[in-house]
Amino acid sequence: MLTLLVPVINGVLPRPGGGKSAGAILERESGGKLENGTGIFVCPFVPANGTLYRVGILAKVVGIGRHSMALPGQDPASFLMVLLEGVSHARWNTVQFSQGSLQVEGLEPIDFSAMRSEYPVVSGAGWVVRGGYTEFRSLVDIPVTIYGNEIERNSMVELKANLKGLVSMETAHTIEHAMIRSLQTYGLCSARTLQESMRLETEELTWSVEKSMKFAMPEFLGQSQAGACGNPMTHLAQYYMFQEMSEQMKSSNETDISPDRARRVVMSKLTGDMGLTTEPGLRSLQGLKKGMRHDDSLISIELCKRVLSRFPLEPWQ
Repeated sequence: MLTLLVPVINGVLPRPGGGKSAGAILERESGGKLENGTGIFVCPFVPANGTLYRVGILAKVVGIGRHSMALPGQDPASFLMVLLEGVSHARWNTVQFSQGSLQVEGLEPIDFSAMRSEYPVVSGAGWVVRGGYTEFRSLVDIPVTIYGNEIERNSMVELKANLKGLVSMETAHTIEHAMIRSLQTYGLCSARTLQESMRLETEELTWSVEKSMKFAMPEFLGQSQAGACGNPMTHLAQYYMFQEMSEQMKSSNETDISPDRARRVVMSKLTGDMGLTTEPGLRSLQGLKKGMRHDDSLISIELCKRVLSRFPLEPWQ
């Protein structure tokens, strides 16, 4: 049996078990057979490698309307506004282009709740992740919070776990970033996507330290796909930048104000006050670990599973 496949790149997936979400589908790509009750498989498109993630949401159409959009120099484009109701998580086996649209065959429903003891995951369906934070209390108290907005009501939701006894505080901080990245990219955080996202996050954060020091650009610090990292190094850089620009404006006329000079002063004070080396090759790793409170050590798949088992499957649990 073939089911229409709709890729999404904004991470918006309907919550299984009746959650609603709306989206637009170009009519020419709908297969011409959409009506209320039609089954649709919605899964994330991964821009980094141009692939479709194999796990998504099996949904059904519960509302549909036809619209058109004017295009300069072209005929109007006809599209459908579709309201979907989530049924269950599912995994596709094969995908093909049929009847003018992408279709999947061999959909396998997945009950992550029933699999939780062996295959713990965190689901991003039904909500949009906005950020998170790690509380550096002690080795025996490391709360991690991931928060976002529920799709249907736009209300704030969150999920929490205490990673005490499993990992260090620095590793927990990296896990927080990686979970945000995984949920935004795949609509799901599994052990494998968590491990891969931890690797990518530490690479990007290390790059941000190296480039900020090399080019005296403190605004690069802590920037990654998961967002802007809140940590002692970036907070201090922002404070120093505000302080330096304020001093320039107080003591100089407009022609003497120089953001570039302020940036150089900030990076010099930052490395000096935090005791960070400026030696290429060492500064980026030291900045990541000592300045940003992250750990670049990869953790095993088994440990990733233990971490995810501390979190609920979704924010409503």
